[in-house]
Amino acid sequence: MMSDSKRIKIGLIQLSSSSDIDENLKAAEKLIKDSVSDGAEMVVLPETFALMEKYNGQKLDFVEPPGQGKIQDWMKRVAKENQVALVGGTIAVESEIKERPYARCYVYAPDGSVITHYDKIHMFDVAVKDDEVYSESANTLAGYETKTFEFKDIKFGLSVCYDLRFPEVYRLYQKQNVEVILAPSAFTLQTGKVHWNLLLQARAVENLCFVVAPNQTGLHDNKRKTYGHSLFVGPWGDVLAEMDNQVGYINHEIDTQQINAIKKRFPVHTHRKL
Repeated sequence: MMSDSKRIKIGLIQLSSSSDIDENLKAAEKLIKDSVSDGAEMVVLPETFALMEKYNGQKLDFVEPPGQGKIQDWMKRVAKENQVALVGGTIAVESEIKERPYARCYVYAPDGSVITHYDKIHMFDVAVKDDEVYSESANTLAGYETKTFEFKDIKFGLSVCYDLRFPEVYRLYQKQNVEVILAPSAFTLQTGKVHWNLLLQARAVENLCFVVAPNQTGLHDNKRKTYGHSLFVGPWGDVLAEMDNQVGYINHEIDTQQINAIKKRFPVHTHRKL
């Protein structure tokens, strides 16, 4: 069990991304600068921050090879210029199947180097309503492995949006003593109303860790709506900080000592039987 108190101030960027990449990157960069000016040492962008498709498959025109491309170059520059760790939501990155790129989340160090990346594992293939059907797997290849990394001596685990409905992902992170789970999302308005807080709080409580989740918000070019309410959840399931549905950023400092205090008096992690 980790003993020392470790603190980090994290900024969450809440966007209402469109199908215009330049416009999205400009909006995101301003908010990142604002968040860093307000003390953020790590900034997390939501899923599909650079491109919210106007139609299914639009992203195939903007797929980047690993390690290079307009959006990756932008993330590297912004991390370096702002001297901040940048978690890049997701972008479309080439896979072995041409028409099905990965939905990849890159993590950049403050010097602009890549720390790691995570490919979204679970594909959003659901009918939210009769007239709102999603088939992410039609043009996205699922990843197959979880990813952790360390920054400022704190252990982070990566996940994306729909992964939140699969607790086995987060149990793997709990076994690896992950202290902060990141979950950049584009959670829909309909499902967000009923399940957003519920899922984030459950994942935090089950695994005695912080869960940090920036979300898309508002009405997008494709006429679909996302929920907003970017959220910080503590290991006791408490909401530490939350946005409404406005575009903007929210910063919050987390202290891993809270995990240690809970584990000491409520050591549920040692009671698992199966």
